[in-house]
Amino acid sequence: EEMNRFSQVADYLNYYFTSVNRHSVHSPFIYTLVDKVINNRKKEVAFKVIEKQRKRLKNDQQLIDVIDFGAGTKGEKITKRTIASIAKTSAKPVKYASLLYRITCHYKPKIMVELGTSFGISALYQAAGNPDGKLYTLEGNPSSADIAASAIANTGNTNIQIIKGKFQDTLPQLLKELPSIDYAFIDGHHQKLPTLEYFNLLLRKSHKETVFIFDDINWSSEMKEAWTELKNHPSVRVTVDLFMMGIVYINPELSKQDYIIRY
Repeated sequence: EEMNRFSQVADYLNYYFTSVNRHSVHSPFIYTLVDKVINNRKKEVAFKVIEKQRKRLKNDQQLIDVIDFGAGTKGEKITKRTIASIAKTSAKPVKYASLLYRITCHYKPKIMVELGTSFGISALYQAAGNPDGKLYTLEGNPSSADIAASAIANTGNTNIQIIKGKFQDTLPQLLKELPSIDYAFIDGHHQKLPTLEYFNLLLRKSHKETVFIFDDINWSSEMKEAWTELKNHPSVRVTVDLFMMGIVYINPELSKQDYIIRY
């Protein structure tokens, strides 16, 4: 644990000193992203309603079942945790949730897919960014999905659909039903192989304007390897490393470039 924290600090310092601001970016496409999306810290009215739900969840001491799908050959391991403790650690902090809002607000994706709903906070931010779009959010833990459903209902949101079940079952099924996807946020299975597998599945239904966001790209050595592989993936043209998140563009018209942007 300590070693991991130490290496994360080292990774962050490395990121901090190699990252650049908008004035060092020569691509108009990325300059616009940095200027209008990444550096724009305006608080929107929509955030207030969502943050009210986060506050409620962070104070909820009710115990729920949490299924750990990564428990190896022993199958699934179920533990009990309070809603409050999960909300404090799993819900996207405002800094990053609002970034997701600005990304969907900027690109206006019609069909959005999120892997890893947790309690629905990030889903609400992304859906609020483009109310004319539709967000399909996948969650493996049934109790979390139910709590997300009530948090979403409390805000009056109508453009989010929660899909319960393991990603490896629900994602291929969902992609069969969708004509194409415009945006995907991959957050929920922090391992190298599944991350790359989901990307390859999503790619089949994507087009040149599709935007991909990967969460926790510096979370572990496995996720760092996954990010390196994504940067070298034949379909990937431009990547933006924001330390906690990575943005991937596949538009073949963009010149191949990997950016590290300070956020």
